[in-house]
Amino acid sequence: MILPELLDMDCQIPGATAVVIMPLSRLVLHEAFCVGRFHFFPAGSLDFARLRPIPNDTIDRYLSCDAALLEGPRKREIETSLTGFDINSFLGCPVVAFCHTLDWDAFYGANHNADISLLMLLTSLVERALDLIRFYYCRLDLPDTLPGPVGSWNNSGEHIGALLYSPLEHESYLIAGAAIESAVIARGLGLELDTIPPQDIPSSEDGDVARILLQGLSLYSDALYSYNSTTKFIRVMTLLEYLASPWKYQKWQKAKSNIACHCANEKTHYHELCERFRFLTSGGKNAEENGLRTRIVHMGKFLPEIIEQSGERKKLFKELQWYCSKVLGDMIENKHYSQEQYERYRDTRKCQLGVKDCNPT
Repeated sequence: MILPELLDMDCQIPGATAVVIMPLSRLVLHEAFCVGRFHFFPAGSLDFARLRPIPNDTIDRYLSCDAALLEGPRKREIETSLTGFDINSFLGCPVVAFCHTLDWDAFYGANHNADISLLMLLTSLVERALDLIRFYYCRLDLPDTLPGPVGSWNNSGEHIGALLYSPLEHESYLIAGAAIESAVIARGLGLELDTIPPQDIPSSEDGDVARILLQGLSLYSDALYSYNSTTKFIRVMTLLEYLASPWKYQKWQKAKSNIACHCANEKTHYHELCERFRFLTSGGKNAEENGLRTRIVHMGKFLPEIIEQSGERKKLFKELQWYCSKVLGDMIENKHYSQEQYERYRDTRKCQLGVKDCNPT
C-alpha cells in the first residue's frame, strides 16, 4: 500500500508539499483509521520501498578520513544515522501519515539542528490527534497503557524520526534526532486499539470552547505522563481549575461550581461534590483540616505520605478522571459554542439542578 488516501489529496504542490510518515511506539492498531487529517496505519501496512527512501550516510565510511569531510549534508546524514533510525525502524511499528507544507529548497540546505526543529513541529501537529486518543482510551490510574512519543520507535530512547516523501521527486528522506523534551514512559506495554476512535479533531476555528478544549486535552495528556503521583495530582487540579474558569481567574471556592454542574445529577449530589472539592483543595478553616492540594503545594507533602495505600491513590485518580472526562466531554459536544453560549449552558445546568435562581424578576 502506498498511501492512496494521502496522494489523492492536495499533496502534490510542486516544491512545497510533503507526505510525512512517523513511527509510533507502545501502540498496537488492528485497522487503519483517520483522526482529522492524520492517517494511522497498523504495523506492516505500508510498502516503504515504493516510496524510494534514500539511505543516509554512516560514520563507518569516514573513520580514517579528515574530519573536514564531515561537514554539510554528509555530517547531517551521519548525525541521523547515529540515532539508529533507518527504514528498518518502521518494521513492527504502526505509523501516522499526513500532508505537510514543506519548503523543499530550504530542507535540502538545512542542517541537523533544523531537522530537530522540524521534528518537534511535526510531533506537535500529531499530538492534537494523540491528545484525543489518550482522552478516550488512557487512564490517570494506569500509565501502563500510555503510547510512546510521536516519532519514536522501539528502543529509540530520546530520539524521534520521520520519513519525508516528495511526490514531485518520488523519493523520500529520513531524518531523526534527540527531539524528545519530556520523560519517556517505560512501564507496561502501551495502548492497544481494537476500535476506531472518534475522527473529528477540534479546531481553534470552531469557536471559543474549541480553543479551550484543545488546551484542556493537552493539559490532560501532560497529567497522564506525570512521572509520579504527586506531580500528577497537581497537574490534574491545575487542569480542573483551568476548565472551571478558562477565561478569567476565579478562586477555587467559586470556580468549583463550574465543575460540579457538569458532574452532578441532582441538587444533593451537587453539594456533595462541592464539599468533596473543598477536601481536594483548600480544606477547612483549621490547619488539621487542610485539603490535599494545600498540604502538597504549601506544606511540602507528597501524595503517598497523605494517602499511603496505592489502591486508595488509584481510586483517587479514577475519581479525578471522572471529573475531567465529564467537563471535557461536554466541551467536545459543545465545541462550537462561544464564551457567552457556554456560560449560559453552565447557568442552565445550575438552574436544572436547583442551585441557581433562574426565574426572571
